[in-house]
Amino acid sequence: MRENIFQIVPLVRPSFFQKIFKQLPIENSVIEVNNLLASYSIKDIPKEHINEIEEKYQINLEKEFKLNLEEFYAVYLNHYLKDGILKDSDFENLNHLSYILSLKKDSVEMLVLKIGEIVYRKFFTKAISNGRLIRREEEFLEKIENEMNLPKTLVNKISYEMKNNFLQDYVRNVINNKELSPDIEKEINNISESLRIDLVFTKDITKQIENLKLYWKIENLDLQTIEADILIQKSETCYFRANSVKWYEFKSLRQKPTNYISNFKVLKEFYLNLNSQGANNNNPYIKYVDSGSLYLTNKRIIFIGRNKNINIRFEKILRLTPQLDGIEVEKDTIKSAFIQLTNKADEFSLILNKLIIIK
Repeated sequence: MRENIFQIVPLVRPSFFQKIFKQLPIENSVIEVNNLLASYSIKDIPKEHINEIEEKYQINLEKEFKLNLEEFYAVYLNHYLKDGILKDSDFENLNHLSYILSLKKDSVEMLVLKIGEIVYRKFFTKAISNGRLIRREEEFLEKIENEMNLPKTLVNKISYEMKNNFLQDYVRNVINNKELSPDIEKEINNISESLRIDLVFTKDITKQIENLKLYWKIENLDLQTIEADILIQKSETCYFRANSVKWYEFKSLRQKPTNYISNFKVLKEFYLNLNSQGANNNNPYIKYVDSGSLYLTNKRIIFIGRNKNINIRFEKILRLTPQLDGIEVEKDTIKSAFIQLTNKADEFSLILNKLIIIK
């Protein structure tokens, strides 16, 4: 049965000088081989037909058009492997094709290795497309490995690369979606377990994962209380404490909203963006006030400074503007505050936002 892999191609017309000297365009020799493969099944093409072409054009095809002959073989091999498995008839056709094209053993082995790797990668990608690698799929991949005689070192390299790439891409998508719930975290662990690949990420990715987990807890779970080491009202509960905090004041000339609007998404996206520009507050009218400790209760921001104590009740806050080194807190008066934290600026801002909403 003839396979429609190649199409018949018209021969190249001889040039003016080739007609004068009665020469044939040498490239027609390869075209005639192509047309043979397009017209007959492989097993019905005797080697004599190839020999006749070589004699007709006075060339050695294997020397003059080695890459073209290898391409013929590669196209057939890739076609037979469309389902990942070579049948006995496929092996017979490929062996006969290499014989009539006079392909050397090392050329055939090289082609089998190259095409085999492409096919193995293709089916490996399909096998782990859902983040799982079940035994049936492993057996199928082993069959391709054995039939293509793929080196174990190559198979292990492909396996590690593709599993690791799948996991890394999955986590990158999670980070891009800016959502890491316990269910998503469980799925990441399940992928790692099924693919037998360790959860190893870059420093930046690891940091963003930890941040996303923290942000999800702040947004969706009850806030954890902490013991306050200062005197607070009986009706107050402390949720955040930080030392080495600097307090600044500035005059906010922007138009202010009439009421506080929750901006959890804006705050979260800002702190997740490691490439944020203009990270530090560069307001030329900002005035340093004091350094000290910062607290968040269910009613107010409390700052205990070396020289001055400051309180901002939540009902006075109209807008929060994030900075990588802190947060701008705009009040219902012209004078607003910039609170600078050496770390945990994101945690403070998100907890403050939630407390303002639920107050």
